[in-house]
Amino acid sequence: MYFEIEPKSRKQDFFDYDYEYGQVKKALQRKEKIIAVVGVRRVGKTSLLNLVYNETKCLKLWLDGRIVSEPKKELFAAIYETVKIGKPKIFGKIESLNVSAFGVGFGIKLSSESQTEIEKKIRTAGQICVFIDEAQRMKAKELADVLSYFYDRFPQVSFIISGSEIGLVEEILGQTDAEHPLYGRDIAKVVMERLDRNRSAEYLKAGFGQLGMKIHKEEIEDAVAELDGLIGWLTLYGYERGVKRSQNALAKTSQNAARIAASELVHFFKKVKNKKLYISILRNTDGIGWDELRSRTGKTMGEQLNPNQFNFALEKLSAYSFVEKKDQKYHLSDPLLQKAIFLA
Repeated sequence: MYFEIEPKSRKQDFFDYDYEYGQVKKALQRKEKIIAVVGVRRVGKTSLLNLVYNETKCLKLWLDGRIVSEPKKELFAAIYETVKIGKPKIFGKIESLNVSAFGVGFGIKLSSESQTEIEKKIRTAGQICVFIDEAQRMKAKELADVLSYFYDRFPQVSFIISGSEIGLVEEILGQTDAEHPLYGRDIAKVVMERLDRNRSAEYLKAGFGQLGMKIHKEEIEDAVAELDGLIGWLTLYGYERGVKRSQNALAKTSQNAARIAASELVHFFKKVKNKKLYISILRNTDGIGWDELRSRTGKTMGEQLNPNQFNFALEKLSAYSFVEKKDQKYHLSDPLLQKAIFLA
C-alpha cells in the first residue's frame, strides 16, 4: 500500500522511482564499492535502501547513521560482528521500525583476535553489503577514512549509503577535494528528485484508489501545492486522509510534519554556535540569490554580516539538507520548514 507510513519494503508499494531503484540494483550487480543515494529529506531514500536491502541476498547489514558515534571503531566492529554470526544484522532502526536499537553507539567491541585475523575473516566471507542510512549524520572525515580503507583493502565489500546531496557528496565522498581520502575513487551516484506536480497528483490518486476512495481534484491539488512533491509528506497526508479518514487531513499533516521538521532543527541547532544566524537565514530563504539573502538576513539580525561567517552557515544548512540551491537561487528544501522554525 502506498500510504503505509513506515519505509516501504516491497517493490509494489514503491511509487515511481523505478529508474533509481534499477540504478542501485545494477550497481550492486557490478559489485560497485560505493553506491551513494542522494536527495533532500523526505524524498524516499530510506524506502529505496530498505527495499534493496530486503532483496539483497548476500551477507548484509544495516547501519543507522544517527546512532554511530565513532565510525572508525563501530563500522569495523559492526561488519566483523555480522561476519561472525554469518547472518544479516540491523544496527539502529529503520525509521519508525523499532528493531535492534542499540541507543547511542553499539556497545560491541572487537574480539581479542589480531587485526590480521579479523581482516582475513572479513575478506573470506564473500560479498558483503553495508547499508548506511542518514550517512551525513556521522563524522564525515572518520566515515570517509573507513570507506577509503575498505575500498582499497576489501574489494568484495559494497557500501550503499544515503544522505543529503551536498552533505554526502562534498563532505563524505570528497569528489571535489584532491586531498580527500576518497578523491578519484569510482563512486556510483543515484540522485532522487522530488515528484513534480503531475506525479504528486498521480501518486495521491493511485494511493486513494488502492483504498477504494475517490478524492475531489481540488483537494488533491491543495495537498500537492502544500507538500511540494516530497513523497514522505504526501504519504503522511494520504495516511491521514485515506486510512484515518480525517476531514481536515491536510491541516493535520502540515502540523505533524512541522513538528517533525522542528525536532530535526532542534537537533541541528545543538551543533551550531549562533542559532540566531541560522534561524534568520532560514526565515529569509525564499528563492533569492546569495547577496540578497545575506542582506535580508543581516537586516533581520540588525547587523551587517561578515560574508565568510554567513557563507559558512549557509553551506552548513545546505549540507544538512535544510536549504538547496537551484539556478543560483536558494530555496528551503521543505516548504514546511517555515512553520517548523517557530516550533524549534
